[in-house]
Amino acid sequence: MFADATLPKTPEPFLQRLIIWVCGTILGLLAADVVIGLYNVGLSPLKPSLFTLAAVASCVGLSLLSGIKFAPVSFLILLLPSVRLFDAALLSRSVTTLQGQVGMDHLRVMLVIVATLAVLSTNPGMRAVRWAAILAMLMTTGSEIAEMMGLAKFTSIDGRYAGFNSHPNFPPVLLCEMLGICFALCRNFKFNCVLIAIAFVGVALTYGRSGFVVLVLMAGVYILMNARKNLPFLALMAAISIPAVGVGFAILQSQTEQGIVKDKNTSERLEAIYELDFEKLKSPERAKDLADAWEGVMQKPLLGHGTGVSGVLWAPHNEYVSLWLEMGIPGLLLFVGTLGLMVFRSITTGGRAGYLLFAIIAYTPAGQGRIEMPHYYLALATAAFILWPERYRIALTSPEQSLA
Repeated sequence: MFADATLPKTPEPFLQRLIIWVCGTILGLLAADVVIGLYNVGLSPLKPSLFTLAAVASCVGLSLLSGIKFAPVSFLILLLPSVRLFDAALLSRSVTTLQGQVGMDHLRVMLVIVATLAVLSTNPGMRAVRWAAILAMLMTTGSEIAEMMGLAKFTSIDGRYAGFNSHPNFPPVLLCEMLGICFALCRNFKFNCVLIAIAFVGVALTYGRSGFVVLVLMAGVYILMNARKNLPFLALMAAISIPAVGVGFAILQSQTEQGIVKDKNTSERLEAIYELDFEKLKSPERAKDLADAWEGVMQKPLLGHGTGVSGVLWAPHNEYVSLWLEMGIPGLLLFVGTLGLMVFRSITTGGRAGYLLFAIIAYTPAGQGRIEMPHYYLALATAAFILWPERYRIALTSPEQSLA
């Protein structure tokens, strides 16, 4: 199922299996916000902060025991979050009531990034993040289905299911990013089609408009690029999926109605998705929020208002404007420069990690708060390690000892 010509097929030592399954599971749970989601609704007594510390210690410890090979590209991944952490925790330039929490949130994200980079720096690191991506998709879509069945309530917006992520705008982003990781690391087309189906269910339950568009484009291109070699399988899948999609939309439509009362927000979202009406897919409210945020940018265009103001004082729903609001032109250049460098590297290496980069970049015009999430850095770090696979083992020996 997981056949990949780039991965060794020999039996793995016990410690490397621990990296794949233990560290991979930990990263998947962190990416899907499983512990936070369960704790917020009272289904788990485990505090997310304690889990994060234990998770980071486990990943870093096992990685060190397995043997870490230093990857210079790690500096590229750490650059922007390090600057944001310094700005939020030490400079504290933003004037909001949540400033203390902002610093703690960025510290948590930094610890998760370090753990992710440590795992990726081991020999079985890619297989660990592949399992983490699959697990995160299963947890996200599964928690949304559980929410739809009335087993729990995670969402912050009635009528739209969110699962462990709490806000329905985040699951589509996570599902596309994790799907991009699987496209890059798993060569089994049939298995990836199963993951596409899981992602479609998860995105549909959120009634997310931009998420649906990104997933359709991403999955559509992937299927078309592999269609010639898999025509019988695709014909079978079409015979199964077309009726299933019709039934699914009927179920979603029924969820927008409660007796004679109809949820206008979710029904209009579903109608826009079903009809592929791009005018209806647009959001007038977001356009107004973006205009307000742009006025905030113009107030302090050079250095910004400080990390933490986006989402509290403004809601731009645009990652470029969000970074400009908080960190000014330097922060914006760091963000754009990192993504631009990765795109250039992908182009010069024959489109390596192309689907994954598309999933990362496609949400930048409509995203907000994503760069503070573990799943974003899991996707970004994986793409970087695929694009720059060079790694070096640090040995504390003299040249003569190494020669001997």
